[in-house]
Order: sequence, then structure tokens, then C-alpha cells
Amino acid sequence: MRRPVLSRLTLTLTLTLTLTLLLSASAAACGTNGTTPSDAATDPDACAACNPDPDAGAYTWRLEPRPATRLYRYEDESPILEGRSTRVAVEHGGLTCDLGAMPDVEIEPADNTVTITPRAFVRTPPCTLAASQTRIVTLSGLTAGTWTIIGGTAAPVTLTIGPPPDRACGASPCTLDCDCDTAAGERCLGAMGFGGAFLACARSCEHDRDCATGACLDIADAHFRTCVDGDECSDAVPCPPGFACTAGACAPSFVLNMSTRRECTTDQDCAAGLRCVEATAAAGPSRCEVACKTGGAWCQGAHVCGPASADLANLARSDSVCGFLGE
Repeated sequence: MRRPVLSRLTLTLTLTLTLTLLLSASAAACGTNGTTPSDAATDPDACAACNPDPDAGAYTWRLEPRPATRLYRYEDESPILEGRSTRVAVEHGGLTCDLGAMPDVEIEPADNTVTITPRAFVRTPPCTLAASQTRIVTLSGLTAGTWTIIGGTAAPVTLTIGPPPDRACGASPCTLDCDCDTAAGERCLGAMGFGGAFLACARSCEHDRDCATGACLDIADAHFRTCVDGDECSDAVPCPPGFACTAGACAPSFVLNMSTRRECTTDQDCAAGLRCVEATAAAGPSRCEVACKTGGAWCQGAHVCGPASADLANLARSDSVCGFLGE
């Protein structure tokens, strides 16, 4: 029998324990930027201590791989056809103070392999308590044939992809992604219900921010880790630092530009919601950046989470941060 649906608060606490830093840092006195607490709401250059983030402190963060220790199909025991996505769970080690980052997924059609490397923003100075984490990776675009999913020291996973059916899209229940509202982020994903394996359209997620609106929940007799319509935030469920609850959704309260994505020494030089991220993709100074946990809606304005090479502002020196798309 499957687990019952988790409560909204329980799931939030579980994901926070699994994927984010759990510690409290004492708020330093403001003054680095000459601001006061009342300035922080309107001044994007306000120091982080003026809008306290319990995870912020005299830290910097460096994007590093966390090699997989276990791989397995996530909830999906149904046949996979070309044109249908599937999900893989990736377990890896790390530290409790790691911040989850976008995994590196390399698809190699020449030999039908997919290499998954989980990544995390690692804190300096580090903590010492080890923790195991599980990431959920959605794989799309695999062609018909036998594919091998590899990563770290984990035993490989073999996926057999069948040819696509000779029919138009729009079937119900789905067997292809195009049977779903792909523009809204839906994919035809496998799940395990009380009656066994089944397929249905769903939006995969790890955090509420992956849903943009709504919540990321485990639903009994349906999909786990998928978006459910509803409020992302409320008086009882606040937004993360740097975000404000607007009409039930967390909207960035920070502004991303050349001024706020400035050089930094620690998090305390950055506005709330931004981290002092070290250069890894190219030489250069540490900068205040949004450390993207996933490819979700973590950014503000014309920015999106991705590799440093996609940042048209040419400020990013690390992958998995908000880059400028251009006007």
C-alpha cells in the first residue's frame, strides 16, 4: 500500500530537511551598504541582514558535483514509448548545509547513454554532518532503443524505449507527452496507484517554486512530487527569503541587475534571496547570485536558471544561477 498524502506543512519540512541548510545564523548589524531595516523592502542593494535569511551568514558557495550512489526509475513501471518522458531518482551523499543545485544531465545519442551528475552549492566554511539526498530527474527526448542511465558509483539503469504509436496526439489516458498540455509543463508520467501502475498527465517538481503557482505534493493513488493547483504560500506557509506572497504565489522581491549581482565576499554583501557564489565556470570574482535549486521559477524579470554560458549579461561565473535572457 502506498503512503498517504503528506500534509502541506509536513512536505515542506521534509523537503527543507532533505535539500536545504538547516541552521540559524544570528543577524549581523546593518551598515555595510548604509541601509536600515526599513530600507530593505525597497532597496535592492540592501544588506542581507536587513531582511534576515536564517541560512545566510559569513559564507560563500561553490557549485560542485555530488556523484550518484544509487539510480532507479521513479514510480514509473509502465512501458515507455518514444515521445514520453520518464523520471529517474538519483541518490547521493553530501552535507546537511549543502544547497541543492540543478543536476548535470548529458544525453549521448551516439551510444544511447544518459549520464546524471547531481550537483550542490557547497558552503565555505563547511559543516561536517553528512546527509543522503534524493533528486528527481525527468528525462525527455529519448528515441526508440535501449538506453543506459549511469552516474557516479551507482549501478546503471536500463530503459527500453518503444517506437511511437502511429496516431495523432491527444489520446486519453496519455501514452505520449503530446497527449498532455505541454505548454503548461505537463508530461505523460508513470505512477503507482492502489490498482497498480498507470499513466497520467502531470507536472513534475521538487519544490513549490517549480510549480510557479500551486504546491509540490505527494498524492496518494496518484503521482508523487508533482504540482497541485492551489496556494503556494499563506500566513501559515511563508515564502523563502527574498520572495513575497502575492495572491497565493511567491514572487521575487529582489531585483536582478548589474548592481545586485555585484562582487561579494560573503552572503552578507548580498540582498536577501541572493548568495555569494564562487566562480567555477570561468575565472573571476565571487558574485551575488540566485543559487537555483532546480530549473524552476527562482528568477526575477527576464532571467532564467541555467548555465553560465547562457547569461547574456556575462556576469555569471557559475552554472545553476539566474542568467539574463535579453529584452
